Amino acid sequence: MTQGVSPPTDQFDPGDRWVPVDRRWLGLDRATLLPAVVVLAFAFVLATVLPAVNGAVEYDDTVAAGDVMEIAGRVTFEPATDWGITSGVRVGDRPATGSYPASATVEADGVSLTVRTGAFSGDARALLEQIRDTTTALDDNVHIDGTPTPVTTDSGEHGYVARYAGPQFSGVIAAFVEDGRGVQVVATGPPDTDQSRAEEISRMITSIDRGKEES
Repeated sequence: MTQGVSPPTDQFDPGDRWVPVDRRWLGLDRATLLPAVVVLAFAFVLATVLPAVNGAVEYDDTVAAGDVMEIAGRVTFEPATDWGITSGVRVGDRPATGSYPASATVEADGVSLTVRTGAFSGDARALLEQIRDTTTALDDNVHIDGTPTPVTTDSGEHGYVARYAGPQFSGVIAAFVEDGRGVQVVATGPPDTDQSRAEEISRMITSIDRGKEES
């Protein structure tokens, strides 16, 4: 009488993550390959193509000497001459809605500066900390350099400014608060940004003022 053979007790169990050979390509699951390629392509566009296009674009709306930008809350600043206006309006160019936008952005040679305003119940130091926390939360590769430095605008606005940097960029953040309204400034550009651009950013920050809204 032939004795039966017992099945092996240690059988290979590939589990749910095992991918059959006919579904693999270069060791990768074909089902997940296309989404991964799309994500990588999107990241490549953000990191290389868009900055290159931005640097080559000639702006339709270029800052002229004496131009002043205005945002909500009677907040104004003087953009650097020959920078391109990518969003926002000048003093006196109130939109048809009757209200000025909450932000304005100007750019030049891959460097951008955005001034934004909104209600804020704390002081300028607290607003700067909030901007810092939000920035680092969005990208953990960002680091803030040193201690925030007090800054005073030409009109007497008191605030704080700090430098920040990432793998492929560097910039400045600034914050001002008065009468429950905060003003935040975010400037960013490549690590090798020309010193003249940095000086223009500094002048734009110190040009921030209130109370010039036209009736």
